Amino acid sequence: MRRLLTMSVILALLSGCAHKDLGKTTNAAETDVEMKDISSFRLSDPEGPKVVDQELESIPTEVNPLVEKWITYFQGRGREHMERYLARSSRYEKLMKKVLRDNGLPEDLFYIALIESGFSSAATSHAAAVGYWQFIRGTGKRYGLEISPFVDERRDPVFATQAAAEYFKGLYSVFGSWYLAMASYNVGENRVKREVMNHYTRDFWELARKKRLPAETINYVPKFIAAKLIAKEPAKYGFEDIDYLPPIEFDHITVNKPVNLRQMADKMSLNYEDFKALNPKFKGEVAPVKGQELVLRIPPGTNEAAMVAANAAFVDQVQFVADQGDTQSYKIRRGDNLKTIARRYRTSVAYLRDLNDLPRKTRLKVGMSIYVPDRTPLKDRSDRKSTANVAKHDSSGKKSSALAGMDNEGGRYHIVQTGESLFTIAQKYSTSVSQLQNLNNIKRRSKLKLGMKLKLPVSGNPNSSSAREVAKNKVHVVKKGESLTDIASKYNVAISKIQARNKIRNPSSLIVGARITIPAVESNEN
Repeated sequence: MRRLLTMSVILALLSGCAHKDLGKTTNAAETDVEMKDISSFRLSDPEGPKVVDQELESIPTEVNPLVEKWITYFQGRGREHMERYLARSSRYEKLMKKVLRDNGLPEDLFYIALIESGFSSAATSHAAAVGYWQFIRGTGKRYGLEISPFVDERRDPVFATQAAAEYFKGLYSVFGSWYLAMASYNVGENRVKREVMNHYTRDFWELARKKRLPAETINYVPKFIAAKLIAKEPAKYGFEDIDYLPPIEFDHITVNKPVNLRQMADKMSLNYEDFKALNPKFKGEVAPVKGQELVLRIPPGTNEAAMVAANAAFVDQVQFVADQGDTQSYKIRRGDNLKTIARRYRTSVAYLRDLNDLPRKTRLKVGMSIYVPDRTPLKDRSDRKSTANVAKHDSSGKKSSALAGMDNEGGRYHIVQTGESLFTIAQKYSTSVSQLQNLNNIKRRSKLKLGMKLKLPVSGNPNSSSAREVAKNKVHVVKKGESLTDIASKYNVAISKIQARNKIRNPSSLIVGARITIPAVESNEN
């Protein structure tokens, strides 16, 4: 009798489920989620009300051998990963926790993004899950995220967190257990429903002990708990020297025409990568209008300058212009398929599908052009005047032998290839690992990324002015409250030289976290 009663309760609990497995899509009629943006975000903003329901206030923290195993992993073999994730976490913590709190959810769900993507907007899994919260295309669209050839809101920290909040609200309403909700987020709610009903339990740990879920899912919850414990008290677990990124802050402007983001950043004297990091949902340089308007995030307090720059960067025709060094065009030949192309360009089929907005059943046709990762040395694109002037690359698919080159200022550089390390590159160019680290501001534990552009020591007379400049140039990361005057005074360098070196037109437009190159001080200078 008790068993029948338990079964009926579980059936009643699960009968209201409106979700499907992560790998399946739903019709548009099945959901009507409207994504809410945040018009501005400042660290000084007052905190919104916390969740009133005690049951939702926090997620249980049960420590057992599975959790301890993951703590040990992050302290050992996975230490480099955890250090990198912790460093990024500070950039998004306040923002994402605000979104979760505004949706009536525990702030601790923030650490799901840590184990899903390490807070990388560019993270892409083998299953084509993308962004901070690793949504596949179908699930992302189901929860209101725009995914198109020009835009992917799975890469946006606000929109993606809104979608994750909606999904978790539904999962928790079905299972009444945060651990089962997390397991469902990983493997799909239908699989977890089936195991709950078959084994008459809503205890995640019991299902884990019976191995009724995939190994990845059994490890998912303890991995989350371990990551949360370390992130909340890093020093306690041996993570004491984390170089945390400054938190994200922004205002916004609204315009009614498409904008070339690179041109807009240049006109605001902003580093393009920093500006793009505020607007990561745009796949390339051109931001298209949605409906009748285009909303752009901008550094706090730059509204007037941003409007002037946006008006000067309007484009008449929306074309995809890849970010510099990101992609190149490839023309399909006879016998090509995504698998062979992915192998040729050292990437994955999932990445190619996502980059080109290709559904799974799309057939490649001879002569059709798609975008692939750019594996050639970066070209000088300073003469690009409009979206039509896209730099051309060798699309033969052959590996380029020109791995070294000269940048716009005459400095030498090397493009990192598969299997290379700082040691092998240092040997190739008769230099040292420490020189490469200092010249490129690379930390001891940092990993090289494929396609990364490394500055090389200037060859020839080490006492030449160009060699001295490369050796002495420093990079300064702008801190909160700092002005250009403060930075110039700190390094005993004229403000005008810093402005000229970094193309800063408006000294008041400095962004917290921006990287500024400090020109070398010549010996004859005071």
